[in-house]
Amino acid sequence: MLTPLELAQAMFARIDAGDWPGVAALMTEDYVIHEPPVLPYGGDWNGQDALPRLFAHVMGYWDDPVVERRGLMGDEQHFVALLSFTMTSKLTGRRFTQPIAEVTRCEGGKMVETWVHYFDADEAAREAGPRRAEG
Repeated sequence: MLTPLELAQAMFARIDAGDWPGVAALMTEDYVIHEPPVLPYGGDWNGQDALPRLFAHVMGYWDDPVVERRGLMGDEQHFVALLSFTMTSKLTGRRFTQPIAEVTRCEGGKMVETWVHYFDADEAAREAGPRRAEG
């Protein structure tokens, strides 16, 4: 059984490889991602396909997105990924960076839920603009 830190490392390796089914295999069936409600893609994203659906939807708001992994830590039940997300707003043309912390709870060697924390979710919401339909 993978530890939370090993789960994080496996998840990022599979994301880098474009292996979304492999990412899904690391999650419980009822996995959920909690995005800040103020964001146009905010709220809960449910299911083992939540991450690729959310990823595709989020990237639709930004041009030239760059996600830099700044740190990774874990304990017996959680891992925390520290990220730096640099993007250009499709709405305003402004390029900016948001530090993000993703806190993921794990049980039985699987990811159960993730909370996404933006340094300034209000800024990201202003730059993203109104909510768009998924897909």
